[in-house]
Amino acid sequence: MNDVALEGKQNFVKKLFFGGFRLVDVFWAGFVLISAIISLIVSKLTTVESLIIGDCLKSVYFILISIAVWKSASTYQGKKTWSVLAKIFSILTIFGSIFALGSWAMYVSSN
Repeated sequence: MNDVALEGKQNFVKKLFFGGFRLVDVFWAGFVLISAIISLIVSKLTTVESLIIGDCLKSVYFILISIAVWKSASTYQGKKTWSVLAKIFSILTIFGSIFALGSWAMYVSSN
């Protein structure tokens, strides 16, 4: 990969995690659409091992995108209601993801 492409990807991630994208884009594209696609893929996994790995990766993605949504909501200049709702979704998603990771950790340690 050339330096320009690598720098572009680094700038994208930096911009994403510092609230540089519009809340509507991060929430609907990253949080809703991509999360739904990932969840659909994970739901099709058939072995316990692949389900554990897929669900853990999904949970990590949910935590990361929730942080990005939170940052975008913090810089949002529109109606305060949308910012607050986005942050509530982020908190609930992070707690749900941590619970899922903990559940799988308990499952793996007991088997």
